[in-house]
Amino acid sequence: MNFYEHQQQARVHTGRLMFLFGMALCALILLTAFVIAGMGYVFGFYNARFESYDTGQPIWEIAARVFDWQYLGSIALAIMAVVLLASLFRMLQLSSGGRSIAEQLGGRLLNTHPETAAEKRLLNIVEEMAIASGIPVPSVYLIEEAAINAFAAGYQPADAIIGVTRGTLEHLNRDELQGVIAHEFSHIFNGDMRLNLRLIALIYGVMVIALSGRLLLRGGHHSRKDRGAVIGAGLVLIVLGYVGVFFGNIIKAAISRQREFLADASAVQFTRNNQGIASALKKIGGISAHSFWQQHDADEVSHMLFAQGIEFHFLNGLMATHPPLATRIKRIDPQWDGQFIATTIAADQNPLSTSATGTSAFVADDVINAIHHGGELNDGVVAQATQQLSHIRQQYEWLCEQIHNPYVACGLVYVLLLDQNAAIRERQWQDLIQHQHPELVKQTRKVEQSLQRVGPLQVFFLLDMALPIMKLLSDAQYQQYKQQLLRLIKIDRKVELREWALFNLVDYYCRPTAIQQLHSASLSQRKPALAKLLSALANVGVSDEVQAKAAFGSAETELSFSLRWYPLSELTIQSLSEALQQIRQIKPLEKPRFLKACVRVVQHDNCVELQELEIIRCIAQALDCPLPMLDMAQ
Repeated sequence: MNFYEHQQQARVHTGRLMFLFGMALCALILLTAFVIAGMGYVFGFYNARFESYDTGQPIWEIAARVFDWQYLGSIALAIMAVVLLASLFRMLQLSSGGRSIAEQLGGRLLNTHPETAAEKRLLNIVEEMAIASGIPVPSVYLIEEAAINAFAAGYQPADAIIGVTRGTLEHLNRDELQGVIAHEFSHIFNGDMRLNLRLIALIYGVMVIALSGRLLLRGGHHSRKDRGAVIGAGLVLIVLGYVGVFFGNIIKAAISRQREFLADASAVQFTRNNQGIASALKKIGGISAHSFWQQHDADEVSHMLFAQGIEFHFLNGLMATHPPLATRIKRIDPQWDGQFIATTIAADQNPLSTSATGTSAFVADDVINAIHHGGELNDGVVAQATQQLSHIRQQYEWLCEQIHNPYVACGLVYVLLLDQNAAIRERQWQDLIQHQHPELVKQTRKVEQSLQRVGPLQVFFLLDMALPIMKLLSDAQYQQYKQQLLRLIKIDRKVELREWALFNLVDYYCRPTAIQQLHSASLSQRKPALAKLLSALANVGVSDEVQAKAAFGSAETELSFSLRWYPLSELTIQSLSEALQQIRQIKPLEKPRFLKACVRVVQHDNCVELQELEIIRCIAQALDCPLPMLDMAQ
């Protein structure tokens, strides 16, 4: 099963989850309404109404008079509104994606300033895995916990973060840490992150029923006549609320256990080393701290962790969010002798080192193959990423060290937008000098000098490393940064497709949309949007419209349906951005078809030029589609 099939499967699981929670919530709401209405009768709310009813009436007639259906409906609607509003409120709290979870747990961002060798090693491993898989580097947070644990959180790869505890850095060597990080990357690829955040919001909504009961008990403003009814209603809400949370957590735990088995298997597939993740699990069983969190309340996020984060002394089989350690280890390492590993502080290890070269053209079929296997890491890709990054760090030490500096990260994108024409380039520099801080201009100059010696593929890697740094800009800073990017693009009174693609990629990753519309559209339902983007791509690298239309026909062949041709005069930056937004809504399994059509449009003699590949890669990342580069960098 590939990346897109996992995404589709995650959508199916989400639909089942929503249905299951919906049924459970409806049952809980109806039960609560019946109990409250019954208590209202018991405590005399309806005494006057039923003083004279005939005891010889059938029981169902008496029940119909006791439980006024309009009253029951009002109670049920009120409870449902409270639960839905609470869930929506929690989702809005989590709207920043994984960052809100990491900050809730007291995490410290490492991307900008790793302080120790162990922290740098962790950041290097995350960078290697991200570049190997074809997605920008996620933000990495360090949690000050002695336990060995980690998690991935976010709504989509654009806002994904990886959190790692201090104990993980101290007790795991490089291979073991790589296994843990590969496990977390699999959660990103398999669509588990959004599912996990929705679970948090839904269970929080049910919890509000119990919290409402607590408020009733603490109120104290009710009259003596109504006191018994209010206290009784409060107790009922508390009991039913916690019952709902209990069964919600059982559902959450059952889903989480199955996803953990998949993530373990994916980690072995990514690293081709079952001993790395298996050894990490053995060390969890071998230390007294295990994976249980001490300083922070991990109940809400326990299903997101690498290993069991909280200890259950009651109904552990039902409430545990992770399979037993022994079961997980046996699946990974069938020859395991049952002995856990007593750990010591792991020594730092240096990554592999070798030279790497880039190329200016790629075989179209290789690009198609990379699209098909997006998010799948074969046995050589991670090693190649390690080698590439090791080479870059050795040859371009200043740039790699300073890429975590916001001035340098922002300056990298400025330099990528500088025009090849010397006169236009000078005007762009003058605009930077006029509008930007002198230190930013100074660092951008240094970036420009460094990039003259960096290979074209290596620039992609550096951009992936820079994107999480630019996310840290405040809203005001980002708006100024965005305006500067637009000025650099428009200074020559035209916008190239490459500039548009780069700008959209930066904008999407720096300010990702947390709660996106459902991916339910098919390609055939987005024909105008497809036609606009493919028409723009067809004009890249050709000399006239005849060649562009011929290239456009290759996309129609790939998609198996006809599209309208749009001349350049009808295409604007706004229309292309709107088209890209519509294509984001297509089903996961439809996205690779669109990307393959993009490749067919730009291929010339079965080759894809570097500039064309750069555009396709920016579009792919803006669609949350991994496009690994290392398989093609031979």
